[in-house]
Amino acid sequence: ETLSVRARGALLEALAALRALATGSGEPVRIALRHLAEDERAVLLDLIGEGEVRAVVGGANSWSIVESVLPGLWRLEVETAQGEQVSWLEVASVPSPVLQAAERMTVPSVSVPASLPEGTMNAVPLLNELGERARLWRPGDENHVVNFTLLPLTETDAEVLTATVGQIPLLIRSEGYGSCRIFATRLRHVWAVQYLNSMGKVILDTMEVGDVPVAACAAREDFEDSAQRLAEMLQAYAS
Repeated sequence: ETLSVRARGALLEALAALRALATGSGEPVRIALRHLAEDERAVLLDLIGEGEVRAVVGGANSWSIVESVLPGLWRLEVETAQGEQVSWLEVASVPSPVLQAAERMTVPSVSVPASLPEGTMNAVPLLNELGERARLWRPGDENHVVNFTLLPLTETDAEVLTATVGQIPLLIRSEGYGSCRIFATRLRHVWAVQYLNSMGKVILDTMEVGDVPVAACAAREDFEDSAQRLAEMLQAYAS
């Protein structure tokens, strides 16, 4: 299979964006694919493959996001409310629809329920801690992790907690570092993060306050590595 001039152009654009982000000077970049014919797009998508992180974002538009085998290069597909399907590539640490949903679909605070079911032990102090941490968190701060595996949490506590912080239609799965699921809660900057073993059993149950959890993000060294690998791929296709 050959890479068309237009498909190659799109990947060269991705390469430039990866290199810029690797130096810390770049901004996230979107690369349109609508000008490519069906077969050109198929060859391009086959070349970049599918990596370890995928996300689904609901709302007015429905997004399906898959990281390529090159961390930091994402493939996005959106189905608009009108039923139109559009796809493109994005070079970013975290794809923009994830960041937008985490901002737009969330609220800055939630109220602790006035009456609590019997069996509630630690839900209230936990909700207060999450609320306070979320209020004080600023971009650039480290994420604060609450590890439920170490806390005496009753089933009722878990139910109160889940019902109060709620959930928005944003789910991220990462198959790197073992397997991990990340749910965005309705409380801004608060994420439920579960790590699973090979049998799909939860082995670590946490909540993180802060930015999108690191398991779902491409880091600076990922951009460096991906730029190098993409340059090699393009070189191989050219020869």
